[in-house]
Amino acid sequence: MFKNFADIFIGFLAASSLGGLTLMVLVALMGFGYMASLIVLVLWFIFCGVFFSWFAKRRVDRLDGLLNNCQVSEYVEAYDKIEARIYLGGGKRTALMNKARGLIALGAVDEAINDLTEIGLPEKHRFKDMHLQAVLNSMLFSAYVEKGELEHAVKALSVCKYMVGDRLYRQPYLSRMIEIINRAEMRLALAEGEFEGMEEQYKKLLEDAETLIEEVIAHYRLAEIAEHYGREDEKREHLEFAAKHGGTTIYRYLAGLALGGGEVQDKAMYNGPIDER
Repeated sequence: MFKNFADIFIGFLAASSLGGLTLMVLVALMGFGYMASLIVLVLWFIFCGVFFSWFAKRRVDRLDGLLNNCQVSEYVEAYDKIEARIYLGGGKRTALMNKARGLIALGAVDEAINDLTEIGLPEKHRFKDMHLQAVLNSMLFSAYVEKGELEHAVKALSVCKYMVGDRLYRQPYLSRMIEIINRAEMRLALAEGEFEGMEEQYKKLLEDAETLIEEVIAHYRLAEIAEHYGREDEKREHLEFAAKHGGTTIYRYLAGLALGGGEVQDKAMYNGPIDER
């Protein structure tokens, strides 16, 4: 994981190499043999790997916290800087995919699609590659469906399902990807105007929400459903939650627009279809 951050990776290389050589010299000066020095070096490398992985995970958790709490602009800006400092293929790909998650939540779906299509994934039939393809296409689905290009959205979702359905696809990612696919199918149903049974599913999604952004999205979708059934008071209640707690997400902007509150977010960032009610 630490290879995804240039500064942490450089820190790991410096600490593991310089620290390792220093320890080897100290062990030799203490009169221990070559094997003892080698064992100390290996243990030091393991320690550095564990420590810097822990440090990188803390940074990822902090960044995820920004997205989860609807601080999307800060999240995108952070990954923009990270991407600019990374030259390793895997790390740059991870940064681009994470930034695209934020761009979709921000409403900048064209930029998200450009970033996602820029990512070159290997086509080898390995679990790691299949998982990356599944995640990337689930994100492409989200971008295309918000843009209103349902044909492309359906194609991306089909690729995601194909990858997850392969016998090589396994836990711990399988359950999470199945959940993502289920949510994608719910979103597609609304985009295609199929509202039957959606209210119960989105209410369940709201009950199970673990992050603020999940709550905001569920409220916004429930507002769409309430509007479909002509329940204006309920629609307003859901929109008010999204407008109040949506931070810098597109849902705050759209909810404010639907409530007649003007442009509560920079409209220029949004390049999906707009209903000017």
